[in-house]
Amino acid sequence: MPLVPIPSTHCRIRGRADRPAALLRCIIFSDAPDSKTSADLGHHACAAQVEHTRRQKMVRLAQWKVARRMAGAAITTVLALTVSQPARAEYPDRPIKYVLSSGAGSGPDALMRLILEDVSKRIGTAIVIENRSGGGGLIAMQTIASAAPDGYTIGHGNTQTLGINPSLSKAGLAAANHVELIVQTGYTPNLLSVSPSLPVKSVGELIAYAKANPGKLVFGSAGNGTSGHVGAELFKYMTKTDMVHAPYKTAPAAVNDVMAGHVDLVFDNLAGSLAAVKGGKLKPLAVTSLKRSPLVPNLPTVAEAGVAGFEVIAWSGIIGPQGMPPAVVQKLNTTVNQSLKDPHVVKGMRDLGYEVVGGTPAEFSAWVARERAKWANVIRTSGAAVD
Repeated sequence: MPLVPIPSTHCRIRGRADRPAALLRCIIFSDAPDSKTSADLGHHACAAQVEHTRRQKMVRLAQWKVARRMAGAAITTVLALTVSQPARAEYPDRPIKYVLSSGAGSGPDALMRLILEDVSKRIGTAIVIENRSGGGGLIAMQTIASAAPDGYTIGHGNTQTLGINPSLSKAGLAAANHVELIVQTGYTPNLLSVSPSLPVKSVGELIAYAKANPGKLVFGSAGNGTSGHVGAELFKYMTKTDMVHAPYKTAPAAVNDVMAGHVDLVFDNLAGSLAAVKGGKLKPLAVTSLKRSPLVPNLPTVAEAGVAGFEVIAWSGIIGPQGMPPAVVQKLNTTVNQSLKDPHVVKGMRDLGYEVVGGTPAEFSAWVARERAKWANVIRTSGAAVD
């Protein structure tokens, strides 16, 4: 009988590449003289192959289980991070604090309450005014400059804190250099007013009285470095008169003492003095702008009254801590500009004696740079200093 190769039924050959060799190992020759021995050998070879295959399967199964556990752990970690780090809410998602360097009841306070009420409605969150007067505006400026630059603490910048203080003290310069300029809001002239008891009725008579009584007239202001303070120093310099400065913590406090006759005169924001003027409690002499104010059209300017070239305006704007996200600055700028075009806001500002400005952060920065240079020259030539 011929020799016929027969694959063993014990073999489980799965891989194509291993099939020829495995078949060779598993061949059993029937009817051979040593068929028993050959069969035994074939059987053992096949058993070894089966055991080897079984072990490979176990290794692959173990590797698959480990990979599955690692993938599951990775997915769990990603999900946990996703849950623990929710998407950032759109600005603003909570109330905003507005730090004001003027006291309650002052012209700037009335101005910003008018503007911010409209801004609050447009931006969708409350804006809370925090009056931090005193220190020549430095307290408020340092509060703003040291706040987190996230847009939830912003505040008031003006002639004093951004234009004058940098030339009066290192602290004033440092604070002004660490804020973000967002948008200019408006400006107003100051009003030169005297006590009803002072025997003068014009700027010319005031100058003559001051020269006849050197060092006896006292002018009040809202503090060192305010436009009322440095404006009066400029007036003294240009008229060659000698008057004494009495700094107060707020403008209303200074105005009250002028009305009571404790202080002789004051250069205060038109908005802050207008009610007292209309009530006959202050005697107005002139406005400090180059043009007459439509609110008091019968009053001359100081320049018209004989002090050629004299000009002092009190301007203001919104600022924040240095390093605010550009998107937050832009949103605030856009929203405030919208409010400054609202008819109710425009009328309210003009009723307070303010002209509307608005504009971009870059335009505000250019304005501040010009004003800082101007007031540095005024302080240098007039000899104005912190009392």
